[in-house]
This record gives sequence, structure tokens and C-alpha cells, in this order.
Amino acid sequence: MLYDCTNPVIGGVESVVYLFNRSDIVAYVRDTVNPQIITDITMATITPAVGATPAVVAKGFRYEGYNTSVKPKAVFVKKDYSARYDHMVDFVVFAKGSDVKAEIEKLGTNRVVAIIENIHKSGDSAFEVFGTDLGLELTTLKSDPNDTHSEGAYELNLTSPGNFKEPHMPATFFVTDYATTKAALLSLIKA
Repeated sequence: MLYDCTNPVIGGVESVVYLFNRSDIVAYVRDTVNPQIITDITMATITPAVGATPAVVAKGFRYEGYNTSVKPKAVFVKKDYSARYDHMVDFVVFAKGSDVKAEIEKLGTNRVVAIIENIHKSGDSAFEVFGTDLGLELTTLKSDPNDTHSEGAYELNLTSPGNFKEPHMPATFFVTDYATTKAALLSLIKA
């Protein structure tokens, strides 16, 4: 692995995070040569009660932030008999309405999978998937209206489950190129 001085890595992520209920993901389609690459995500079909609207495909959610309000991390964890990775995604929700509160409360009872978009978009490096195998849990939530740093926004921390960690680093989501991958991701998100 050599340093590419013509296309150096640029740190940071875009200020948006895409979340999916882990239970709504039926399968990941992985590249046959490099299983670290996810080329498609199959979402569950939600069948409504009898007489209700027709079945729909489950969708993920988009949370838009500002500046550095999205902070993903992966940390190597050495175990006695294995190696694992702790996946973490911290982000800030700036809206305050009752529908936002209800949605955040649901995060406290579900495991989710997060996709973040790196600022560096060379090759297949733009999108990373956190919590691919076990999902992420809401571990802390803070909102202080008097805090001048957060200005009363909701600060959320999603992490791998306490006793279990992911068997791999965050996966790469990549279809053919950046534009195709972004379109595939947006097709999985609630409008």
C-alpha cells in the first residue's frame, strides 16, 4: 500500500447519516472477489393489516447535520480468542418537534445500521456501513437547552452492543461508481 500523492486521502465525513432498522435489512449482496464490499442491500417488505394499503418496502432514514455533527469511528478490540471492532457513530439532531422525539425514542429500543459518506470519494471509498453484522445501539442521548456548545440539540451516540463487537471493520458500500452508489443509497431512504 503506497501513498498516492496525486490523489491523497482527505479526512472527514459529510454532515449526513443514513440509518436503517437492522430488522428491516433482509440481506447484503457482497462482492464475490472482496466480501468487504457491499453492492446492494435488500430491504424487507412490510405487509399491512388486511384491508389496509398495499405492501411496501421498508426504507431507511436520513439525518442531516452541520459541519462536524457526524462523527463515525471504528476501534480495534483485542479479545482473548479473537479480534473485533467497535463501531461508533455520534451525530446531532437539530430538530426539536414531538415527531423527532418519538423517532429518537425508537432508536433506544432498536438496533440500527448506519451509512456515512466520506469527504474522500476516490475509488470505492465514499460510503461506509457501520453495524453491518450486529447493529448499533443508542448508548447515550443528551439534550441541554442551556448548553452553548450544542444549543439544545440532541446529541446521540450509537455504538456496537456492550458485550459484543463487530467481526469486521465497517464495510464499503459501492456499486459501480460514486454517482451510481449514491443513487442506490438514496433509493433505500424514505422521501
